[in-house]
Amino acid sequence: MRVLLFWILLFSLPLSTDADNEILFDQQSEIDISEQIKIFKPGAAFRDINDVLFIDHLFTENNQRLLNINARDSVIWTKFEIRNVNQYPISILLEYRNANIQEIHFYIKKELLLIHKKQTGAKFPFYQRSIKSRFFVQRFMLEPGIKYTIFTKIINQNNRVKVPVTLYDQQGFNQRTSVDNLQAGLFYGIFFTLLLTALLFFILKFDVRSQMFYMLYMLSFMLLFFLLDGFALQYLFFETPAVTSYVTKVFPFIIIAAFAGLAYQYFKFYNHYKFFRKILYGVLAGDVLIFALALIFNFNVQITMNFVMLVSILLIAGIVLHQRKYRIADASHAYFKWAMLTSFIIVTLFGLQHYLIQYGYNDFQVVIKITVIIQLSLISLSYYKRLQISHSRAQQNNIRNLEKLNKVTAQHNAELEKKVTERTQTLEYKNAQLEEHMAENKAITEELHRQRDEMEKLNKELEKAFKKSTADHVRLQKAMVENEQQQQKLEESFKEISEKNKTLETQNEEIRAQSDKIQEQHHLLEIKNRDITDSIIYAERIQNSILPPLESIRQVFPDSFIYFRPKERLSGDFYWFDSREQNGETAHMVSAVDCTGHGVPGALMSIIAKDGLNDAVNSKNFTDPGKIIHHLNQVTINTLNKQKNADYLKDGMDLSLVKIVPAQKKIYFAGARNPLYLLRDNELYIYDGNVFSAGTLTKESIPVKFETQEIDYKEHDMIYLFSDGFADQFGGEKGQKFRYKRFKKMMSLIVNLPIEAQKKRVDEIFLKWKKDWEQIDDVLIVGIRL
Repeated sequence: MRVLLFWILLFSLPLSTDADNEILFDQQSEIDISEQIKIFKPGAAFRDINDVLFIDHLFTENNQRLLNINARDSVIWTKFEIRNVNQYPISILLEYRNANIQEIHFYIKKELLLIHKKQTGAKFPFYQRSIKSRFFVQRFMLEPGIKYTIFTKIINQNNRVKVPVTLYDQQGFNQRTSVDNLQAGLFYGIFFTLLLTALLFFILKFDVRSQMFYMLYMLSFMLLFFLLDGFALQYLFFETPAVTSYVTKVFPFIIIAAFAGLAYQYFKFYNHYKFFRKILYGVLAGDVLIFALALIFNFNVQITMNFVMLVSILLIAGIVLHQRKYRIADASHAYFKWAMLTSFIIVTLFGLQHYLIQYGYNDFQVVIKITVIIQLSLISLSYYKRLQISHSRAQQNNIRNLEKLNKVTAQHNAELEKKVTERTQTLEYKNAQLEEHMAENKAITEELHRQRDEMEKLNKELEKAFKKSTADHVRLQKAMVENEQQQQKLEESFKEISEKNKTLETQNEEIRAQSDKIQEQHHLLEIKNRDITDSIIYAERIQNSILPPLESIRQVFPDSFIYFRPKERLSGDFYWFDSREQNGETAHMVSAVDCTGHGVPGALMSIIAKDGLNDAVNSKNFTDPGKIIHHLNQVTINTLNKQKNADYLKDGMDLSLVKIVPAQKKIYFAGARNPLYLLRDNELYIYDGNVFSAGTLTKESIPVKFETQEIDYKEHDMIYLFSDGFADQFGGEKGQKFRYKRFKKMMSLIVNLPIEAQKKRVDEIFLKWKKDWEQIDDVLIVGIRL
């Protein structure tokens, strides 16, 4: 029914199209097309591109400076028509300049041909974006003179955004990106400088509690802007984009709590106004309650922000009214007062950006950021002024204290001089008495020292004589005991040596006999190993001779390379090339074949595969890739006698085969389990082969088929045919497989390199990944630039 409706709408279109709304793209570097696009808000219906493809009467002109998306608009369709008026193809970039769109799907209709391009949005990981920009950008190629219609489907539930829509060429886009990066660097640089200033106050331990709230307040604002500008998805949550929607809801509440705590600590309300402390706790409790309700019931973001604005205004008004009653002896609070008044401006600007339709967040963000920087600068000046006043007061207090200390010191010095005089007289009398006692003690001490020296001299002579006689006696007894023990050990050792000599003579005779036998066997093994090695080397020479030389391929495709790295001397992987005339046109056939096994078994299978391919082309005159692989399938079954021998049921080959017809600019592709990669303008297109290997028996319920796919190509397109050896190789830091995800990324990175540089880069990546791990399979990659 849908197909019938599609054709009825197609033939009911008017014969003449209205070209007034067409965008004629000449050589402009930047065009704002927000007013020229058409929009359609269908609600829950019309979610598929085929539903809106031919209902132009439902689309209306936007006629506004911005694309306004309300929170209740679950799905919005936009479209515009564009024509390249140049005489050559051009590349344009379409940008939806808002980092907070949840989903956006791009479609392009080339006359009656619909192409589904890409999907992106804040809910998808950043690395999936084809153009790494914090906004949503898609590249389109426009051929000259052809009208294109570009559709976008925007899904943005529970979130209100306003989006400028702009077209660029590459130079204009680069200029716009440079200006954006310069503005962002300047803004976040000022933020970082203010943060370092606050950190310096914190290190100096000046008003530590309020400094903690000040840094939390500053960091919360900085991270909120980081989220709204799209940098958080680019640098922080690039693999978990869903986190950003929750984190964005958190920071407004943290900002309110941090600002309340900052004012509370700055003005020391807890020492003067207990009533205000109750009001402050009530506001913070309401803040937490609103945040909890927003998470549980998933409120509209705008409704949540309205609640936040209300709480913010009440909090700021309460702080301003109460701080007027509180008088500080210095003038530092004047800067903080102006900082609180700027909070009214910040809250008002955050609210107005959703209600003034003609101005978007990009228009408000400069004013909001400047206001926030002014507010933070005023707070820093307030702290600096307070530190300066505190330092001046400390100096004055130190001077007064020093004067008092000098007076007290002078009084103490006078009293001390008097006491010192009295004490000196007393000490002189006692010193005279002490000298008399010391003279008597000295005489007694000298006599005692003389007697002690004589006693020590006698004791040393006695100890020396006793030690000499004792040592001689101990040495004599020890020598006799050791002599008896050595005689016993010599007798036992002689007996053991005699017995061991007999045993060794017997073992030597046996070892000589075994050594002669081992040498004879080693000689035979060397002869057999040399014969086997010579056979494998000769087989390798034969296998290499049947491979087509690279020069013959480069005569047809000059920009081509073959990366061939067998696991052993003989390989189960090989490449095949042939050319045929067909209906007056030359067709070139290229294949990359991966046979079961490697080494000698793989080489034997490769000979069967090559004979099957040559027989299909030379004897059967097949040029269609699907028929060639079907013939190879039958040849493999018959050669291995699979109908009767179950041991060979799993033997066969996986391959990808292309026929390239330059005159038609077409590629005809068929594959047995292996795909074809085509890269065009940094876009990777994958064409999968059939699920059967060549050599698969046909079953009644599952017929074995190999279908041919027809592909249009352009000059400078790059195609790759390959085996699974590279993707299956173990390596890296954790010994994992390389896998096709890394393989696709590698192809996208090397596609723009010169052909020899591609081959060299592939080899470097393989060796770096493999490191000391064993190569597990043959590796083959064929790359051709068309």
